[in-house]
Amino acid sequence: DRDFVDDLEGFLGDNDIVRRGFRNSLAQVALLLTCPGVPDLYQGTELWDLSLVDPDNRRSVDFDVRRRLLEGMGTASSADALASMDAGAPKLWLTHRLLHHRRRNRPLYATQAYEPLTVTGERAGDVVAFRRDRLAVVIPCRTAGDWSGASVVLPSGRWLDVTTGTPIEGCRQPLDQLLAGFPVIVLERERT
Repeated sequence: DRDFVDDLEGFLGDNDIVRRGFRNSLAQVALLLTCPGVPDLYQGTELWDLSLVDPDNRRSVDFDVRRRLLEGMGTASSADALASMDAGAPKLWLTHRLLHHRRRNRPLYATQAYEPLTVTGERAGDVVAFRRDRLAVVIPCRTAGDWSGASVVLPSGRWLDVTTGTPIEGCRQPLDQLLAGFPVIVLERERT
């Protein structure tokens, strides 16, 4: 039905549904790989999965596409990954970076300690922010709109973005600055 298809495409475009879904997928990856427990990654969902049902791990997986995208992940910046948004590179890039960080920092991820970080501002309720020992995670839940005026309080010390290596000082950090380079951020506090 052409009228239905036109109406649906208009709704998707007017509300930026696909891009919001991409950002929500990144939020889920960050939570999956930073919360306590063993992450369960479905084979074939390393990139965007635009199906309307749960992933079916019996589907064939195009490993060549994943291999080609993964080849440049070691040196790719967040901007490089975001430039290939439609191909799913940001999800693969984030998964790659966080899995490598988990492997190099096993004790950091083994702790069950889990405490909220203070988020302030009008959009404070739209953010999940927590700390696990020297690990801090900041994830927007509702990705649309402006983050100016909202901030998260990081404990004192020097923090590093685990995906980019960018240093950040512990204090009240504006969310629009923290999330300027990528839709989610995972930080590790340097040992003193």
